Amino acid sequence: MSRSAFDRHYYDANNWKLGFIYFCKADQRIVVPKRLRGLGWTLNFARPLALPFLGLLLAFAFGARELVRSLNGSADLPFVVSLLLVFGIVALFYRMSISRPSSGPSDDEAAGEP
Repeated sequence: MSRSAFDRHYYDANNWKLGFIYFCKADQRIVVPKRLRGLGWTLNFARPLALPFLGLLLAFAFGARELVRSLNGSADLPFVVSLLLVFGIVALFYRMSISRPSSGPSDDEAAGEP
């Protein structure tokens, strides 16, 4: 799918339920930017892996934080681990939300448009 096809699905108001829940079966991404870009990311709930991905992400974040708390290290250790988790999640979401064109013909080429 070409970048213009991703954008066409993303900007279509019919793919946003209640204005903030993204639901588009044609969009292959699990993580997409929020409707107001720059405010974070949301999940494409039309993808079957969206809910398991969210559950795994929450389990990993809370599990890592509880593991650090149980180690009774220095007072700054939970803060540092939480900060690293936030940076890691932001980097992961940024990477997953980038639209990567497929190697096949784009939707524009299939429609005969230049």
